[in-house]
Amino acid sequence: SGASALAGAAKSDTSRSPDRVMLLVALDHYYDHDVSKKPSADQAFRSISLVKEFLEEKMLPTASVSAFGPIRQREFMTWARDKHRHSANTIARNLSVVSAAFRFGKRVVVVKDGLGNDQEIQLLDMAPDVVTQAKRVAELLDLPPPRPREWLPTYEEFGRFIDAIDKRKENLFRFVILSLNTWARPSTVLEFRDNEETVNRRFGTIDLNPPGRRQTIKYRPKIRLTSNLLGWLDEWKKDEIEEGQERAPMMWDGVPITAIKRTFIRHAEECGLPEFTPGTIRHFMATMVRRQKPPVDKEQRDVWLGHDEKRTANAYESFDPDYLADYMQATEQVIADLQKHTKRPLFACKVRARRGFKVLEGGRKLA
Repeated sequence: SGASALAGAAKSDTSRSPDRVMLLVALDHYYDHDVSKKPSADQAFRSISLVKEFLEEKMLPTASVSAFGPIRQREFMTWARDKHRHSANTIARNLSVVSAAFRFGKRVVVVKDGLGNDQEIQLLDMAPDVVTQAKRVAELLDLPPPRPREWLPTYEEFGRFIDAIDKRKENLFRFVILSLNTWARPSTVLEFRDNEETVNRRFGTIDLNPPGRRQTIKYRPKIRLTSNLLGWLDEWKKDEIEEGQERAPMMWDGVPITAIKRTFIRHAEECGLPEFTPGTIRHFMATMVRRQKPPVDKEQRDVWLGHDEKRTANAYESFDPDYLADYMQATEQVIADLQKHTKRPLFACKVRARRGFKVLEGGRKLA
């Protein structure tokens, strides 16, 4: 794999000590057996490449895991700032890949050997803590504290973005609809499937954590199924049945898409909105719902965003008809307000109403 090339021929012995395991081997292990299968693979690969460059310039490619302690981490921060002009946020994001690799290395995981047999591997028994907070990076480098995310599109700007989506970018439109209704992170939206395990039409809920996926610190909650999204899922399902496709809302060449960022950003730039990213929609919805009158409580917002894992994990509460009802209604209202600023229908019922009737006459279809 690409990460294996980064580590080269480096090998660790059978010891799990951070003094004996090479840093690049730990990163390679993490990339090959975990993150390479995730949407964040490209970002992780770039971060690993950057660490490899740092080791070659400032340490040794064979440096051990234990060598990347607080002093070396600070050197990495200074080097990234001076050589690559990286911000505190970027440095923290790259260090978070190292931290994730160390955590993964301490887990017992099942991997296949060269003969295709399953083997249990635990690479590390311990590893240094890694700085992953941008605020802390800024303090160590004496930089201004990172500014919180401030930019959000107005309703008019968002409407312009939507109206500029043509038929060739149908997946982009579906991504927007799913994001508006679920407030989910981009990776969660891309992995969304319209199946019985995810969408419970009987009780009107959506489980954003796919079957078999382990919950992480970026918790994926169970939320309410809005009538808006239900309408679109039923509309999209017609196309899937006609084309015999797997029931994934966003498809390309017969398979579910795994990335949308480049298309999204390119489209946003064409609309004169260079700061508009796939993750912006989540913040847009959380902000606009908070401005609804009468206001809905913060507890429900935290559950919908996946910030309240303890309450979200209540398996029985989601069957309550009032479960997250206020936030479901507020979500629908924000979409209705957005509809006032876009010509393209944001409700599936409007799409069906505008279609022309087709009749058969002499073996021909007439619109």
